[in-house]
Amino acid sequence: MRMMNKENAQKILKEWPGLNFVKFVCVAVMVFVHSHLILITDRSYSIADTSGFFYGITSKTMFVGLFLFILPIIAGAIFRMDLGARIVNGRLIDYSFKKVVRIAIFLTLAGFFMNFLTANIKYLFSWNILQLMALSLIIVVALLKFISIRAVFLLGLVTLIAAESLRNFLSDSHFYFINILIGGDKGFIFWPFFPWFSVIVFGFLFAHLYLKYEDNIKFRIGALVAGVAFLAIAAFRGEISPYLDPEYVWGASLFQPKIGLVLASMGLFSVLVVVANYVFSNVQLKKYGIVNSYSKGILWIYVIQMFANYKLAALVKRFFPIDGPSVAYFILPVSMLLLSWLIGAATIKLLQEKLIVVRFKKLDEKSLL
Repeated sequence: MRMMNKENAQKILKEWPGLNFVKFVCVAVMVFVHSHLILITDRSYSIADTSGFFYGITSKTMFVGLFLFILPIIAGAIFRMDLGARIVNGRLIDYSFKKVVRIAIFLTLAGFFMNFLTANIKYLFSWNILQLMALSLIIVVALLKFISIRAVFLLGLVTLIAAESLRNFLSDSHFYFINILIGGDKGFIFWPFFPWFSVIVFGFLFAHLYLKYEDNIKFRIGALVAGVAFLAIAAFRGEISPYLDPEYVWGASLFQPKIGLVLASMGLFSVLVVVANYVFSNVQLKKYGIVNSYSKGILWIYVIQMFANYKLAALVKRFFPIDGPSVAYFILPVSMLLLSWLIGAATIKLLQEKLIVVRFKKLDEKSLL
């Protein structure tokens, strides 16, 4: 593989406007969708009145679920960008395996802590997107260090193609670690390894090619064509949108999807990033603006809004009837969107700026030596 020089790598790492805007859109949709579904469902996350206003409007707009499925794609892309120029001839160099283990442990514990705050001790070990990311990062790094990048892409393809067959074969299992692979245990296992590892790998591959070709016109055309093709395949298969299960809105239709739905999420990501790169290439983001805050604070926004959404929703539903369109309905989503902005800005101020200062201090110390 042709390796870029260090200066180009650093420039590209800092300048990916398309990804920043896609992150913003997907985080905003995630926050709104969580608020919406929590408001219109009962404590078992079901919709009793399937003839009501909210069921009708939700069932007709389920395609927005694709934006939620893009989140693990973004995670894969961010991780590849973080590795920078450390992948040489398909192998990972100068990267400690202990580092990714520490990251994985942190993500896993953050996910379990979020489960505890959001639900209760019974759902402490519920498998969510943070746990999926933790497992995936360890596997990706292991393959990169001990085999090659081709093994990463091959395993991603296998998890996509084999997901449905493996799910049918192991569907009677009630073993926690088996269900982590295939899904199951209604209300407990979300984001199973099959097929969702494939979308993380897709994000990793997309960013890998973005770095390799330095976002040139051939890359943009190829990514756009591939994205449209994936969306077309999903539409042809009738799987471009999840369906709304009124008995359990967070059920198998979302997290144990058909292959077309997974391809649709990949296709939408590709199209959005290419278009956003073109449209926003010269846009300077305000440091604490909503776009930059959502983009930089994606992890903590996810964790905190999950907890806050559930708690505030209980208060809203206690004092206001949510059985049709009303001003009261907007209290929760608007509050969560504003809170997410605050969380993102706080992340930039308290975490990222502090890390930058620490890094500069280390550089100064090294220069003195």
